[in-house]
Amino acid sequence: MELDEVRKLAAELFPQAVALAVANPGQSGNAAYDRLHSLCWGNFERLGFNCMADLFDEVVPKSEGKLTLDSWSDAEITAEAWTVRVHCRSFYLGNHYAHLELRHKGPLPGVTETGYRSIFAPLAIFKRATPESYVRSILDALPKSQQLSLF
Repeated sequence: MELDEVRKLAAELFPQAVALAVANPGQSGNAAYDRLHSLCWGNFERLGFNCMADLFDEVVPKSEGKLTLDSWSDAEITAEAWTVRVHCRSFYLGNHYAHLELRHKGPLPGVTETGYRSIFAPLAIFKRATPESYVRSILDALPKSQQLSLF
């Protein structure tokens, strides 16, 4: 199997795996994820990758401009006074979580003082929310002003 073939299969299997994981949170036996995982394990060395994760990273669908679970996505979100760059990766470490990286040019009070926050969100959360609405709920909970209230 060549890299283009693995990439094409990943484009089909990845969204199916996400749909199964969201519909059946915590359940083992996600056939689409298991097949994709097996394809990467079985082919990474032959295709010139150092490890299975490198091949997985190469073949998972990517998108920019809108957060989605169906691909590893990247988007900018503005809520209130905050603009945050978000990377969303389903199955980044394991098959039951999405990894959300929030990056901001400065502190986000109550969220991060460094401008970076890593969140591992159970895929079950996304039965009720989109990745964007989940991040917005975090941003909307922030104080509307950084000004210190003395009274």
